[in-house]
Amino acid sequence: MSTPSVATPSGLTTPFIASGQERFRSNWIISQREDLTWFIGSALAGYLAVALMWAGFPLLPLQAVWFFGVDGPHVLATVTRTYFDKAERKKLGWFLWILAPLLLVGPVAAMTGHAALFFLAAFIWQQFHVVKQHFGFVMLYKAKNRERYDIDRKLDRWFLLASLFVPMGLFVLKTQQVLQGAWVSAGIIATYTVMTAYAVLTGAWLIRQVIKWREHAQMNWPKLALLAAVVPLQWLALGFAARFGIAGSLQAAIPLGLFHGLQYHRLIWFHNRNRYSAPDAEQRNGMAVHLASNVATYLTVAIGLHFLLTFMPQVLFPGQTMQAAIWGIAFTHYCLDAKIWRVRSDKELAVALKLA
Repeated sequence: MSTPSVATPSGLTTPFIASGQERFRSNWIISQREDLTWFIGSALAGYLAVALMWAGFPLLPLQAVWFFGVDGPHVLATVTRTYFDKAERKKLGWFLWILAPLLLVGPVAAMTGHAALFFLAAFIWQQFHVVKQHFGFVMLYKAKNRERYDIDRKLDRWFLLASLFVPMGLFVLKTQQVLQGAWVSAGIIATYTVMTAYAVLTGAWLIRQVIKWREHAQMNWPKLALLAAVVPLQWLALGFAARFGIAGSLQAAIPLGLFHGLQYHRLIWFHNRNRYSAPDAEQRNGMAVHLASNVATYLTVAIGLHFLLTFMPQVLFPGQTMQAAIWGIAFTHYCLDAKIWRVRSDKELAVALKLA
């Protein structure tokens, strides 16, 4: 149920008091069942991966599921609504060619002796991309439930970003030798300072939720459920992965990528089915309509493109240079995602996500 609001003398808005069942009613992106399963509950895949690794389960099977079944295909799934969409190709224009220079960045770094720095930057960009998606889901839930109160907007923003970036920063600081040595003392001071600030911010966010509950204000339960799923997983996965030093980026990427990839697959399938079901969709969008005809076709295309464009090149041309080049495909995905999911400026997207 949407949160009604009234104007205050200061020009701000404050939620009406909710009572009874209204306090537990919520608006979801797809439905309560679908959202809890895919956008929130898929975090369980990440927790399970951490638990298995912690128990000594072999890494290779987990890596295979993550690489072939979820994360890699989610990168190529973006193709279904960009390169294969006639209308989107026209809208994006030259930007689609960004793939070419991004494929060259890694090989240049590897051939000039900066491979370690490149792979560190790639991991950080990957995690930044994951953080942006979680932030996007929080914004969708705020829009769906018409949560407009300014203090919640600010607290949610800073709490989420701090909860995801702080553990990532600590992981990089602890595992990257280039940041250690002479910087040890400064790093310790910075760590305590950041953790103190984060504890204060977390306390303020929790107090705000208690105040809203005690004042019988309507709670944004989908948003709270998502935060309860993603924040502990971020700390747990990166904290566990830090035990393995520089190589721990894989142990972090698997659980966080499983959650991220499952979320993305469900969202893009929801979007594609809605956008490409219009009577004139084939004429307007071209091949993308056929890729959204059923989930088996969508998954076959995503997994097949990943196998051909990501896996096979590394099999045929093994080595660090090819591994670095393949990152260009992921970088393209990150750049395209930053442009194609702007709900405020894209009315057709808002309609496809049923926000209009």
